[in-house]
Amino acid sequence: MSYRGSLRTGLLDSRAAGLSTPTGGWVKVGLILPQGYFNEYDGWDPEKAWGRTLELAMLAERLGFESLWFGEHVLPKWNTTGIAFDCVALAAAVAAAVPRVGIGFVVINSTFRNPALTAKVAGTLDVISGGRLTLGLGAGFRQIEADAFGFDYPALATRLAMLAEHLEIIGRLLVPGGPPVTFEGHYARVREVTNNPAGVQRPRIPILIGGHGPNVTFRLAARYADELNLDLLPVDIPTALETLWDRFREVDRDPGTLRLSAGINPSMPYHGLRSTGGQRIMEPGEFAFMAPEKFATLGTRVEELVQWRELGFSRLMAGVPGLANTDETLYEFVEDCHAAGVELG
Repeated sequence: MSYRGSLRTGLLDSRAAGLSTPTGGWVKVGLILPQGYFNEYDGWDPEKAWGRTLELAMLAERLGFESLWFGEHVLPKWNTTGIAFDCVALAAAVAAAVPRVGIGFVVINSTFRNPALTAKVAGTLDVISGGRLTLGLGAGFRQIEADAFGFDYPALATRLAMLAEHLEIIGRLLVPGGPPVTFEGHYARVREVTNNPAGVQRPRIPILIGGHGPNVTFRLAARYADELNLDLLPVDIPTALETLWDRFREVDRDPGTLRLSAGINPSMPYHGLRSTGGQRIMEPGEFAFMAPEKFATLGTRVEELVQWRELGFSRLMAGVPGLANTDETLYEFVEDCHAAGVELG
């Protein structure tokens, strides 16, 4: 049997027996499931594409991943006529079928959704999942999707102001048994609204904010977030954290109450990739524009994972290329996690 075959058999057998697998650092790893955004399901029958996503979710649970993650994109990145699954419907279906791992969003787009309805969706999904939801929220970044679906897409400063109002409303509506909420803002308003169910977690469903803006996003994180998902390279993290902790001091909040996480972008680990399973993960022009600054400093994927572990992050969300067509890239990633001393779940 090949080494890869031995790894596969050993991982699944040890999980089935309730045994631990080789681990090191305390950072946990979640898997971002394919939804069609990277055109990985172009030409697929939608039912078969859904079946493949569910199959991967079940495999990730068996391999020991800590959580499964979904992002909100209503159109694929390149061929906009391809499959793009709704993140909330997909998360609910996976949560009902995969009973043990966490379920989360990176992230729901506040410009696409009414905040009270988002709170309603989150409370219901937390019940369906048995208290496993992390609600990720962000300001959105892709105008082509907003234009196609008829959503307003104002300037970033306005989108962040909208996000702030949404966070205020949603945070209050996610308190189980909380009083009716009335809020009159510039961009959102609710009147005497209740949210039942508000979820099963106590004191409420954890809220994740995605981004790295030092002035607005970090202040929103200090005020509202249980988890901050930083989309930065490891080398940029120490400076960012200095500013983040300043924002926490501004509101007299203990930084130890915030969970730090990061997304491992599927476009980044080119050095460590042995295969993408035939999946296109970046336009050649985009790669040329970003290299070498965005790629040369990362080293291998193992080295990058070691950096995240040593930075003290508590969770990584991994976008692994090629999963629509092969399991092998997932096993390669698990192998790299073990080599880096990173625990999956």
